[in-house]
Amino acid sequence: MDANGKFDLETAVAYAKALSQYDLFWYEEPGDPLYFELQATLRQYFKNPRATGEDLFSMQDVRNLIRYGGMRPDRDWQQFDCALSYGLVEYLRTIEMLKEHGWSPSRCIPHGGHHVVEHRGRPGLGRQRVLPRSVPAFGGFPDGVKVDNSHVTLPELPGIGFEGKADLFREMKALAG
Repeated sequence: MDANGKFDLETAVAYAKALSQYDLFWYEEPGDPLYFELQATLRQYFKNPRATGEDLFSMQDVRNLIRYGGMRPDRDWQQFDCALSYGLVEYLRTIEMLKEHGWSPSRCIPHGGHHVVEHRGRPGLGRQRVLPRSVPAFGGFPDGVKVDNSHVTLPELPGIGFEGKADLFREMKALAG
């Protein structure tokens, strides 16, 4: 259940109480992830996993969320997304900080993940939720990638995925003039 970060404290708690009767995989983005009082209060009303952090851009933001937002490393999910924030280096810093605070990288599912799905040579970066048809020009896999039994093998390309999409490259070239 995704609230897209729109709820105030009262509404988030009301939904948490109502949703508690269902075995939901998670309650996603009930409010702004930096609204720590809301995040921490939900811990009292929703025992199942929560997911948040898709709008966070830095390791410091995620660190404050886990310090003050009542996030639980045994069941909650972090959705910090390196393609939508300060990049892979900041994502790696965030993963290291989370480990220092008892979080497993497997509790990280970057939001959207339209482009960055894996990083060769760096195991333990967490899982990836992929929305291959979310944004027609920008979303999806690079050209030629096939989905086989819910798995993909990515081509050896630099960057975050734009480079392997001929239609997108054509659009970007046209925009650049």
